Amino acid sequence: MKFVFTFLIFILATNVFAKKPVLRFKEQKFKIAQFTDLHWISGADWAVRNDSTLTLMRKVIETEHPDLVVLTGDIVVSGGAAEAWQKLIQPMTEAQIPFAVTFGNHDMETDISKQNILTILQNNKLNMTFNASKKLSGVGNCSLPILSSEGKAMTWSIYLFDSHAYTNDSTRGGYDWIKNDQIQWYRKQSEAYSRKQVKAVSALAFFHIPLPEFEYVRNQKTTLGSIEEQVCSPRMNSGLFTSFVEMGDVMGVFVGHDHNNDYIGTLTHICLGFGRKTGYASAYKEVLERGARIIELYENEKKFDTHIRTMSGTCLDYSFSQNSLPK
Repeated sequence: MKFVFTFLIFILATNVFAKKPVLRFKEQKFKIAQFTDLHWISGADWAVRNDSTLTLMRKVIETEHPDLVVLTGDIVVSGGAAEAWQKLIQPMTEAQIPFAVTFGNHDMETDISKQNILTILQNNKLNMTFNASKKLSGVGNCSLPILSSEGKAMTWSIYLFDSHAYTNDSTRGGYDWIKNDQIQWYRKQSEAYSRKQVKAVSALAFFHIPLPEFEYVRNQKTTLGSIEEQVCSPRMNSGLFTSFVEMGDVMGVFVGHDHNNDYIGTLTHICLGFGRKTGYASAYKEVLERGARIIELYENEKKFDTHIRTMSGTCLDYSFSQNSLPK
């Protein structure tokens, strides 16, 4: 069995460098659908809930017509992970929608490693996720450029971070944090984009575990959405949000992890938002209707609109703009 799996990975790896789709604006708009916390569990006992998750994903894609799907962690949380990942990317494959993945704390608790998952995903030509550097902490840290409608210049970028899982030292808290080498990689990439582009490049960041700064947004009167549980962030603050502020490109940070939170708000001119839990399998008492966060970017503005899409419709419309801020 081990030989067969190793051989499968070898075959899949031959397509790792297959040409990826080009992300670009259409009529000056670019739409992203964020699916998070699918919590797929293989087996007959979970088949109905897994089918419901796939039905929801297909409904969101059919209704919203996103240009990119981002899955922000805790996707497959059981054995049989290789087969499960192939099933859950079917909605994007059927619709021919590019997709990207950031890993969560439970994605490492299956029968294959995160790197092997990434290798499997890279066999799909619609997958956008890759390792920007093998030296970086974690798996799947990368940036995705979004080109203008004419395809001549990059106007936005997407940063994907591995937010890891748990600490090995209880005195430092329970959840791990995004490491300094990942932060320095982001800063260098941001600087490189700035040097190459005539116009400033705006950006979004996606990962699974929320930053400690989400707790500040939680308590603001202007915050919109459900606040049903405490923010389950790392105790340690490694400074990623500070780097976003200093580099000045990241306008929005979107995470998952907290199944009963879907709120969104602003801190220091940066939008911080939770996705809506997508998967029908429950990890604990969950109160929100399953859904997805939709984010629509504007090509020539430092602006995006976002809302939650469920089977029932849409809610929590939110518009964020930096157009009026000093340059």
